Amino acid sequence: MSGYGVLSPDDAARLLLPVAESVASVHADSGRHGAISPAAIEIDAGGRALLVDRTRVAPDPAYTAPEGVDDVWSLAAVLLHATTGRAPATRDAQPVVPRETGWLAPLIELGLRPEPTDRPSAADVAAYLRARVAPSSERRARAVGGLVLSGAAVLVVLGVVGAALLFTGGDDESAPRPASPRVASTEPEPDPTTAEPSEAPTPPTAAELESFARDYVATASGDPARGFTWLTEAYRQRSPRYREVWSSIRDPRVLSVSADPAAMSVSYTYTYRLAGGGSRTEDITLFLVQDGERLLIADATAD
Repeated sequence: MSGYGVLSPDDAARLLLPVAESVASVHADSGRHGAISPAAIEIDAGGRALLVDRTRVAPDPAYTAPEGVDDVWSLAAVLLHATTGRAPATRDAQPVVPRETGWLAPLIELGLRPEPTDRPSAADVAAYLRARVAPSSERRARAVGGLVLSGAAVLVVLGVVGAALLFTGGDDESAPRPASPRVASTEPEPDPTTAEPSEAPTPPTAAELESFARDYVATASGDPARGFTWLTEAYRQRSPRYREVWSSIRDPRVLSVSADPAAMSVSYTYTYRLAGGGSRTEDITLFLVQDGERLLIADATAD
């Protein structure tokens, strides 16, 4: 990968998708690469990234999982390197993923989880990248913004190749659950011993994403503590000034909003007054993930 420098999330995903697919293919044959790192990736004359054979490269400790060899952890570390120029900063805990990783942050964070059973499979990583970088004609109902996690298990949503990644982070049991643009069911919980296997959650429509954005602005400005619970656990950790910022916002008005269900993102322009005087207008994009029937914010950008 030498000579490419730091890449945008889109460019990194496009470049490394063939590598992720190669790793998934190796795993499908019950194998393991065992030495994935930037040095194990070569770029051919056509600009395509190729995974070097294991016999030609030695493992790099900076890209080896804390517990030992794990190709998915190493692949996530390479994605981090591609978008930031750095390897994971810690070896014994969940590394902090910088904001410049953009929409890849949930995938990288999940891939770098300390517990191997909490990480997605190589096939899931490839599916997530493919879903984002595939031509729009191939995206067709690329439904959810995430893998559905059930305990430590990672389920591929309906087996769709374009299944995206759900990064739930650790649950904060003390925090109230965020509201959702969907109506909560009043039916009693089914008996787990007799219930039929549940289907994957229905992906949100553009109208639901737009409603989510409007509701979020109203909630966060009116009750910052509650708005904070609409973020994934990982994004909360990256937002230490969240309550301070939202507490200074007065009378927000959403001027326009548009959603991209395929990318699980919603963008809005809003104007507001500041508590200390003055006003601002900002363009915000929220990157969402789906946790059952609710939505959470995994990242956001402001212009």
